[in-house]
Order: sequence, then C-alpha cells, then structure tokens
Amino acid sequence: MDKFIHPFKYNGQIYANSSKSYFQRVLAIASLSNSSCKVFGDPKNDDVKTAINICKKIGVEIIEKENYIIVNSSFNIKKTSININSGESGLSTRIFGVLLTSMFNSSNIVGYGTLNKRDIFFSELEQLGVICKSNNNKLPISLVGRLKSGIITIDGTKGSQLLSGLLLTLPFLKGDSIIKVKGLVSKPYVLMTIQVLKDFGVFIANNSFEEFVIKGNQQYQCHEYSVEGDWSGAAFHLVGAAISGSVLVKGLNLTSLQADIKILDVLELCGAHIVQKSTSVLVKKNKLQAFNYDATDCPDLFPPIVALAACCKGNSFISGVGRLENKESNRAVVLQSEFKKLGVKILILDDIMIVHGTKKLIGANVNSHKDHRIAMALSVMASVTNEKITIESAEAVNKSYSNFYSDLELIGANK
Repeated sequence: MDKFIHPFKYNGQIYANSSKSYFQRVLAIASLSNSSCKVFGDPKNDDVKTAINICKKIGVEIIEKENYIIVNSSFNIKKTSININSGESGLSTRIFGVLLTSMFNSSNIVGYGTLNKRDIFFSELEQLGVICKSNNNKLPISLVGRLKSGIITIDGTKGSQLLSGLLLTLPFLKGDSIIKVKGLVSKPYVLMTIQVLKDFGVFIANNSFEEFVIKGNQQYQCHEYSVEGDWSGAAFHLVGAAISGSVLVKGLNLTSLQADIKILDVLELCGAHIVQKSTSVLVKKNKLQAFNYDATDCPDLFPPIVALAACCKGNSFISGVGRLENKESNRAVVLQSEFKKLGVKILILDDIMIVHGTKKLIGANVNSHKDHRIAMALSVMASVTNEKITIESAEAVNKSYSNFYSDLELIGANK
C-alpha cells in the first residue's frame, strides 16, 4: 500500500497506543498462569495478534473484547508437538519458542516476510536439553526436547529476547536455574521482563546483568493487568512536534522501564520544549541543535532520532549502529538511502551514524522496506518537507501501531 502524506505540522493531542513489548510478555506469562487473567489494552497490532494466535494454538482460551482480552489458560495439554506461525514478530518467536519447549517435546516455528531474513538463535538451549534444527539460524526452526532447569550461559551481544524467554519460562520448571550472560545489550528490555514477572508474583535475582538466579516451582498469579502506553510509537509523534509544531501525548508512564522512554533525553539534548506531567508529555517546536547520543540499549529509537537529527542545526552523532542489521530491515542502510531522497546526508562510520542537519527537506517517493519504524519515521518527515511524501509499503506500521495514520490525521494540521 502506498501512502501519500501532504505537508502538515503537528498540532493536537492523542493517547499513546499500547506497548506491544509489554503485551507480548504479558500474554506469554498469562498462558502459564493456569488461571483467568483480564488484560487491558489494544490488541490490534500485528505482533500482538501473532502472540494471541500462538496462545490459542497452545490451547489457551482467548476472549477478545473492545478494550481488553480475557486469557483462560490450562495445563491440560495432551499433544506432544506443536506447529506455530510467529508472523513477523522476532519477540514472539524467541519468547514463545523457549516457552513451548517447556510444554512440548517438539516445537516447529515458521514465519513470513521480513522475519524469514533475520537470524534467530536458539542453539544455546542445548545446554538445557533442547536441540535446535535450522538452516543457518533462519526460519523454519525445529526445537526438539523438553527444557530442563539448570545452568546456562548465553551470549548477550545479539540481543536480550532469548534471555527474556528464559526468564519467563524457567521459574515454571521444577528445579532452580542460573543464567549467565556475556556482554548483555538492551538491558532495559530485561528489566521490563523482570518487572512483568514481579507483577505476576514471580521473582528473579539479577546480579549486575551478568547472572540471573531463578527459583523453580514458582506460581504465576494474575487477575487483571493494564498494558501501559508505548514509548516506541509515541517517540515519532514527540519528534514530529519538536520539528514542526506541538503535540500532547497522553497515557504514558513517566517512570516506565521501556527503553524508548529515552527519547525524552534526546529531545532535551537538542533543545526541544518539553513539559512532563504524571501521565502525559507535551512537546513544542523550538530551535534545535545537533547532539551526540548512544542508542545501543534503545536501537528502536534510531528511526525517530534520525528524523530529529535531520532537522537540527549541525551534525549529530548516534552510536549503536551495530544493533540495526538484524531488524525488520538493515535499518542503518535503509535510513541512509531513504533519507537521502528527502535531502538528508547520513554517513556511517563503524558503530556511529552521522546525520547532517538541513533546512532543505524535499518531498519524494520513498520505501519503508516493509519496516514499521522506517515507515513511521518517513511519515513524520512530511511535517517539514516542501512537498508530499509517498511511502511504499506503508502498511508496515500495522506491526506495532495499527492506528498510526489515523492518529497522524488527528494531530496533523495542513500547512
């Protein structure tokens, strides 16, 4: 689907969409709770739909309402193998992949689209009795054997999602476990997982992100859970306001553990006007200066940060490029190529991206490369271009933020 976005400026207010990262974690835990849980939030984005479908495949009853779902789980699983489709969700692939090995002797995982191009690593599960069969760490993947409690060492430099899968699953097993991690990145996402577990009555000992001690036989308890607003989606609108107008985003947790709350730090660095309240953030356009920022632990912020840097005076330096290759697209390369069409010069030197700010931003035909965050970043740029932007494969936004374009219409005033 091509999307035509005419020049506009931000002016209005919206409510943040639900965090898909939290929602997927909550669904994974609720499927293990052997009880009924009411989860409040918007389940309409594609990644949450994928997690819901996996739960149903396991045998969990899901009752979907307008603003919440009811999860009725049961441990009465009679089959020994399962086949699931994890869509384009890397997080669901990894956390449910680990979880399924605690329930089934054989778990077969397929996906589609951009996920089939991404590396999915499960080989470290062999230390706990699970054999991974794949073609060079690509889907489809088969996991054979039941996960056992014990001691496992994993490489944290590839990301934190496998670790989150282990943290969500191991407390459910009979014995105690220890996870040793080398070079962990994306630490905020691990804290998010530990916090959700705590909300469900499960406790993990975190020793400086190098070792996690997990007691077995813990019981997951849940009655109601409200999924907080998504800082990842809100970041695009906050940036859009900083470069073109004004926006009030409601329904945000100002003490959130989400990694992308760091967008507030970046906005402050470049001089945006920010007003924070208990559950909302107001951002207004201001004179913006170039900045230096390390986004290693919040790589999903790269697209909105690049959009911001493009409108700052001077050259901005963003570290953490190495985290971008194994996403829905090779985001470093795609950001460089697509923003060039808008008149933005981007250099990549090892782990650093240098964005040259400019006032001469032009409309163009661009391509999201089926990456939801690229599509949103390019859309926001129409608030500062001289002509319309046409985005190819704009429907990619449905992966994480199905209401993105309707929200953009609410807060977008024509120039």
